[in-house]
Amino acid sequence: MPRQVDQLPADATTLARRIRALEQTVNELRAARRLTSATIGNVRTAADGGRVELAQSSQSLRVYAEDGVTVLAELGPQADGGGGLWTRGFQDPYNMATLLNSGMVQWRPVEDGLVAVPASAYYDTDAFQYSDLTLTSGAVSETDHRLLLILESIYAGAMPRAYFQGENSTLCGVDVLGTLTASNIVTGSVAITPSAANTPTSVTVSGLNVPGTVLRAFTAIANPAPGFTAATNGVTGTGFSNLTSSGLTVWATRQNTTPVTVMWLIIGTDV
Repeated sequence: MPRQVDQLPADATTLARRIRALEQTVNELRAARRLTSATIGNVRTAADGGRVELAQSSQSLRVYAEDGVTVLAELGPQADGGGGLWTRGFQDPYNMATLLNSGMVQWRPVEDGLVAVPASAYYDTDAFQYSDLTLTSGAVSETDHRLLLILESIYAGAMPRAYFQGENSTLCGVDVLGTLTASNIVTGSVAITPSAANTPTSVTVSGLNVPGTVLRAFTAIANPAPGFTAATNGVTGTGFSNLTSSGLTVWATRQNTTPVTVMWLIIGTDV
C-alpha cells in the first residue's frame, strides 16, 4: 500500500515549484472573485495622447485624438436619461457632432449652447400600420421655426406620402431650383380648326394616366400678346367635356374658321 511520502515529489525543488504554482492559482481565484464587485475608477489604453478611456465617474467610453484633448467619439449617458454614441468631426466654422440612440440620429455643434434644437433623423414604426422616417432641420433658438420632412408608409397597400411642414403642422415654404414635376398635374395644348364659323368644335386628348379621385380641368386660348383677348381674335369661348384620368375633350368656338391653339391643364387630387 503506497505511503503519503511516496505521493510527494522526489526532491525539494520540485515541491517548492508546485507550492508556488498553487499559491499563484489561489491568488488569481481571489482576484477574480474581488473583480466581480470591484469599482473601476479610470481605465486608459495610454497615459496621454491618442487613447481610449473608460471613465467610471461619467460612465462613458471616450476615444481621444493624437493631441490627447480632442474627443473623437463618446459612448455614454445623455442628459435626457438615455444613452448614445457621439462621433465628432472637424468642420468650419464649428466642429460638428453626431449622436446615435434609440432610432434617432442627431446633429449639432460640439460646443454646448450654440443651438437649442439639434437637427435629427428619426425612425418610428408600430410594425403593423405605419413606418415613418422624419427629418428635421433643428433650430438655433427655441422660438425658431423648424422644417420637417416626413416620409410615411401606410399599411394595407395605401399610397405612401411625403410631407413638408413646419413643426406642429405649421406652414412652410418650398423653393424648387428647376422644374417641378408631379404626375397628378398634366398640361398640354391642341390646335382646333373650327368646322364652321360660330360652331363649337372639339379635339380629344387621350393616353393620359392622371392619378387622383377628383379631377379638375382648365382651358384657355394661347394669346400672342397682353391685351389680345378672345373677343379681339374672334374666339368666343373654350371649354372641355368627358374628363377622365385618361384624357378629356377640348372645345373652342370662333367667329371664323381660322385654327386656334387651346392650352389645357388637368389636376388630380384626393379631395
